[in-house]
Amino acid sequence: MLMKLSLRNAKRQFNEYALFFVTLTCAVASMYAFNALIFSDTVKALPDMELLPYLIVAASLLIILIMGWIVSYMINYMLKKRSREFSVYMVSGIPNRKISTLIFYENSLIGLLAFVPGIVLGMLFSQILEAVLLNMFGLPYMLHFSFSLPTVGLTFLYFAIMLVYSIRKNGKWIRRVQLRDMLYYDQLNEKASVSGGISAVLIFSLSVLSGCAGFLLVYFQPVGKGYDVLAGIVLLLVFLFGFFTSVPAFLVARFGNRIDWKYRNHRLVPFRGFTAKINSTSTVMGVLSILFMLAIAFGGIGSTIGLMVTKNVEAGAFDIMILHKGELRDFSRYAAIIQQDFSVQGYSYGIYTNGRTDFLAIHDRAVVEAGRTTYRTYAEFQHDTCMAQSDYLKLRELLGYKQVELNPALCYVHCVPALEKNVRTLIETQDNLECAGYSFAANGVFSESFSQVNDYGNGAGYIIVVPDSAVRQLEVVYGVYAAVTEKPLSPSDLQNITSACDGLVQLDRSSAKSTPSGAPTIFMHEDMDYLSGKWMDKTEFHYLYSMLICLFYLALILEITGAAILATQVLSDWQIKQRQDRILRQLGMNERHVSKLNNRQLSQIFLLPIIPSLILSVCFVYVSAKKILVSFFPLPIVPDILWISQSLGIALVLFSLLYGIYYVAARISYGQRGK
Repeated sequence: MLMKLSLRNAKRQFNEYALFFVTLTCAVASMYAFNALIFSDTVKALPDMELLPYLIVAASLLIILIMGWIVSYMINYMLKKRSREFSVYMVSGIPNRKISTLIFYENSLIGLLAFVPGIVLGMLFSQILEAVLLNMFGLPYMLHFSFSLPTVGLTFLYFAIMLVYSIRKNGKWIRRVQLRDMLYYDQLNEKASVSGGISAVLIFSLSVLSGCAGFLLVYFQPVGKGYDVLAGIVLLLVFLFGFFTSVPAFLVARFGNRIDWKYRNHRLVPFRGFTAKINSTSTVMGVLSILFMLAIAFGGIGSTIGLMVTKNVEAGAFDIMILHKGELRDFSRYAAIIQQDFSVQGYSYGIYTNGRTDFLAIHDRAVVEAGRTTYRTYAEFQHDTCMAQSDYLKLRELLGYKQVELNPALCYVHCVPALEKNVRTLIETQDNLECAGYSFAANGVFSESFSQVNDYGNGAGYIIVVPDSAVRQLEVVYGVYAAVTEKPLSPSDLQNITSACDGLVQLDRSSAKSTPSGAPTIFMHEDMDYLSGKWMDKTEFHYLYSMLICLFYLALILEITGAAILATQVLSDWQIKQRQDRILRQLGMNERHVSKLNNRQLSQIFLLPIIPSLILSVCFVYVSAKKILVSFFPLPIVPDILWISQSLGIALVLFSLLYGIYYVAARISYGQRGK
């Protein structure tokens, strides 16, 4: 009997369950897509991804709690909408326990119906994720249908726990509720009266000051050791909840007594409805703002990590670099072996030192200014490094750069963009500046990508280009074979190269040891040759991809949760809005103006929790991006403003797409209900 009734109710109430259904479908699709990476043979074959399964499982357990809350919230919304129906059941003699069972059946049925399309969408989404991941590794991807039974089982387990927990939580309330409470539950309204005055303005002002103080603590971190960050986060949370608690009263205090403003353009009813809504849901709005802030922040930090790896590869320039410490070397044996399997163009040359530190001082000062006070460059770069003009011109040709004419009696400098201004200033202001007896060209500074970011390339951020005759007077730091390939190299390609070449090992910067001078070095064996290059540099950051994936996973779920709650809040008030609309029509307002006011109020409600979230997420993303840059690069590889703009831009585009879907769905549903 109850099963038949639940099936009939599910069919009859499907329009009411539409938002619930869509949210469950999105949750299932997200959980399947990300958990599919755990069981993917393609992903398992990738290097340095051992941490990924553990991170995804941990994120999924957290997501169960988050989605359990949203599902419970939406079920509670459905109970409110159908309270009259359930009160009829109670009057008819049906006990609360059976009504609770009925609700359990109905929501379980909706959940099972959402599970199937969720799995289908999840399979498509998992292919997109896998393609993105393989692209990060520089590997090709072939679209294919993939159905993972273990992933379905794990997703169902997570989904079942989430759904059963949420349904039973509301079922307990049903079993305890009284008939009178159920009968009038749908008539509960927001507190329309919002007091204003000096206290409202004071609370609002204090919350804004708290937010500013929290922002400054997180940004500047004057105390250190994390205490200021913790205090800053607490102050920011105070700001969020204080802001939403006080903003209705602040608006009333600011505009409530302005007769000319309040009664112009039919503002009175929408204004009181908006302030009453925010007043009654201030806690919910605060929670939503936190969810959106975390969603944007996680997306921005994930984008920062992705951009860091991308910029690192771009700065590498050369696909392959083979290094040998202390002497020039014939690399033709390696070149011949590599050319058997890969289409490459290569060139051998030497890196030298003049024993001076003119430009090293510029480099070190820039490092300190960038925030890396503890950075120590490798032992091989404790003095200025140089290369011959002929070698430099050949390398520019290999990279496809614009050819330049060099004066054979002058020196030039090629450096990373972060050093270009300071290098030019040094050359222009120091009259006696020379290298190996040769002075410097006035405009002889170049700054294209030249494998200078991660050291053990063409200098630690810079290199002096000297006349060919000058290198005879200089000490050899190491010999180099640099090459560009026709296509990107995968980690397995790099492993095959080192396996095929006797005496060649991959350069591992994590194995650096200290020299007697205190500076680190990687070249521990002078009889060995070391494989480096931009694709080797990229493999060193592969472990970050696991973190990136989980950050986007959490960001997606947090946004779905927040947007679903907000849409549910809006749709729960349509009966109240109907009464308000009737009043406006009786006052002489036409249908077009009523619809315009409703859309304006809907936009305001959707926009309000985003404003503080955006401000705070910009703070967190900016601080995180700075920390990441300082942690992985001795010098900024891109300007801070550009870096933060790119990271936030990606996060906001992804956020806006999903948030816009919920806004449009709420607007359409709201308009249809109002007819």
